[in-house]
Amino acid sequence: MAKPRHIPVCVLPHAAGWHVASWRRPSVPPKDIWNIDVWAKMAQTAERGCLDAVFLADLVALWPVPEHLRHQTAHVGQWEAFTLLSALAMVTKHIGLVATGHTEYGSPYNMARRTACLDHISHGRSGWNVVTSSGPQQALNYSKNAENPTDRRYARAEEFVDVVKALWDSWEDDAYIRDKAAGVFYDPSKLHVADHHGEFYDVRGPLNVMRPPQGYPVLAQAGSSGPGKKLAARIGEIIFTPHSGEGARIYNRELKALAQEFGRDPTQIKVLSQISPVVAATQTEADAKWEQLQSLTHPELARGTVEAMLGVDLSKADLDAPIPEDIGGIVRVTGYHDAVMDYIRTEKPTVRQLIHAYKGPGTIVGSPKVVADYIEAEVDSGACDGFVLLIQGMPDELEDFVEFVVPELQRRGRFRTEYEGRTLREHLGLAKPANQFAGRPAGRLTLAADRGWNAA
Repeated sequence: MAKPRHIPVCVLPHAAGWHVASWRRPSVPPKDIWNIDVWAKMAQTAERGCLDAVFLADLVALWPVPEHLRHQTAHVGQWEAFTLLSALAMVTKHIGLVATGHTEYGSPYNMARRTACLDHISHGRSGWNVVTSSGPQQALNYSKNAENPTDRRYARAEEFVDVVKALWDSWEDDAYIRDKAAGVFYDPSKLHVADHHGEFYDVRGPLNVMRPPQGYPVLAQAGSSGPGKKLAARIGEIIFTPHSGEGARIYNRELKALAQEFGRDPTQIKVLSQISPVVAATQTEADAKWEQLQSLTHPELARGTVEAMLGVDLSKADLDAPIPEDIGGIVRVTGYHDAVMDYIRTEKPTVRQLIHAYKGPGTIVGSPKVVADYIEAEVDSGACDGFVLLIQGMPDELEDFVEFVVPELQRRGRFRTEYEGRTLREHLGLAKPANQFAGRPAGRLTLAADRGWNAA
């Protein structure tokens, strides 16, 4: 099989860095989280490196870290993703912009509008990361005592996405004819009403925004549980996974086989593994950067981070006892839980070693050659199609990745030297979806006093 000419890389940034202690480094600017100029520079740096997209995570609650340790971290909040990416669209020209949007705490109509508008604002560079929810804290902010069970959340998400797609297809691409002489702005035969009535939603439509330039913004998903993997295989075009190595190869094969069962072309799915590089010109310099980060981490915070991924309490555990492979725990985010368990099964660490030595999924500390070798090996072995770059510390690690790793991959012929397309779909080699209503008779809209707009 021919090696891909370009390995897709999206950056998933946190302004203070994903490493819990990165905000303490002297190079990190103060008050950076809410400084839009920092984010603009980040997006422009990623675009200078010809990365595929800026990928924004988002929660509708505080970030899930142990509350008694929160004040020691910078994980206290994040921008509303669509708002920030609309601003970044104005200071970039090529890079994709992927926003996280929740299906549990929103409506399909509003989501269809937001995503379509971002695609128009960015001239076809947007994506939507479909998320159900990731913890009970978010439910409490939406008049709910607890989040819905997993199966119900994902069933709701499937219908939610179906409704959004139907709304995106309200207008055919060439519906606006703007015939000034005839006084006709749009062709009525090319306006379609979804009129959806399902288990969770009743949505009439049509959408009051023209069809997105890409047809549909690129759909991203990160399902790892049974229902989550099903949703990812059914609707996802970018699939984010924290797995690496053999665990990633198994996930990649299973997901694309499941996608084929849904009648999808697996070449239209890009599985992106998590990578969190700490890179410098030499291995010695990279090791020093990592040691600095680790030295700034409070031991209890390091333990809390591992506990959150495993869903267990290690405070009373024997530090020098090995971690049992059947440790159990409450699984909140399946992908991260499974990634830690892969490490436990492979390395067989003690509790102390797990807390102090575990670097997190995809953490690579090394020279440009070391990081580029890892990237090539993972892709060529079938573990993934590309990567989501979680930056350990901003702005340093993104700038170093662009300065050191991108040129190394370009020298190997594995990374673009300039953008060749205009849209995010073109960057990723994804086809533009056909309008599901094109060619069908369109009902004429008539106004009824008692029910609003109805299809005749």
